[in-house]
Amino acid sequence: MLRSRPLLVAFAASASLALVLASSVAVAQSGDSDGDGVPDDLENATQRNVVAVAAGDSFDIQSRLASAPYEDQFEVFYQAGAFNVSYRRAGAGETSYTVELRSLVEWVDKNGNHRIDANETANATALGSAAFAGVPVTKTQFENDDGGVINILRTHSQTGDVTLNVTVAERFMRLGGRTLTPMEVKLDLSVNRLFAVMNRNLGLDVRIDTHANWEYTNRSWDDENGFASDDAGINVTGGSPNAPSSVFFSWSKFAYANGHQIPVTFSSFAGPGPSTSDIYLAYPYQMAPTETSVSLVHDPVLGVDSAAYEGIISRQPPLQGDALVYGVSLAAMAVLIGVTIVLANRRRKKREELGRNP
Repeated sequence: MLRSRPLLVAFAASASLALVLASSVAVAQSGDSDGDGVPDDLENATQRNVVAVAAGDSFDIQSRLASAPYEDQFEVFYQAGAFNVSYRRAGAGETSYTVELRSLVEWVDKNGNHRIDANETANATALGSAAFAGVPVTKTQFENDDGGVINILRTHSQTGDVTLNVTVAERFMRLGGRTLTPMEVKLDLSVNRLFAVMNRNLGLDVRIDTHANWEYTNRSWDDENGFASDDAGINVTGGSPNAPSSVFFSWSKFAYANGHQIPVTFSSFAGPGPSTSDIYLAYPYQMAPTETSVSLVHDPVLGVDSAAYEGIISRQPPLQGDALVYGVSLAAMAVLIGVTIVLANRRRKKREELGRNP
């Protein structure tokens, strides 16, 4: 009986170790079929139903998640240079904001802080409806490697010097240095600007209008959750006091001007709060003596802090192992530990015999 006890202990230990090994293998085999760094099982659970419709100089994107017990919906409506983002979920009311690409500004960095400050703007070219009204939106739709539908909507200013390229996907997808989530749309902004006066910089005047509270944050939702790096943004929080909800307008802290990576800085002359406020994204770029124009590319994002998504990822998945790996591991570990015990017993017997026969 005493001799069988070590074997039972060894078997129990080997079973536990085999289960851990098998479970680890199962997790490793969960898969990432499109190589975006997000496991397929998480993508399956958070995949959204997206409907994107373009008509004239406008488009409407509706994205809905219905994954019991979680459900929410967000909408992005665009018309003539302005985007309205709204988010609704049960028990939380609606939170929304409107962002209008108001104007391109030329500015002079008088104090050298790389930001647009008061009295530094020198010239402005109107965007909004003055630049985008009447320009049709085109739509392209296709599937990515793991079956999610992707919609791309394109438009441009009347003069053709500003291009907007909007991407929304049902599942996560890798886009350059970021992972685009299903809870947001990515706006690729391209600008070609000819300067009549040298030593000026380019900036974007963006008007935000909301009845909720907004505030600037040095790290965006994507940055905090590992889907992007070096992102900043505006968070808008509203809805029910007991169940607040948030939407955001964020952007990379870097852009490209004439192929060179440059910083992007933020400034605003209005305080946070429910209001109509102008914010400025500045693109400080020192042109070479031979350059008279700037070709700029930047990538803002419009999205929501989805409570449904948070609910899904907070669930702890059950421990699931691979049966074959478990069985092989259990047998191998049991044999190994059993052999160790047999050898230990033989050494003990030899010591006992030597003790009886000095």
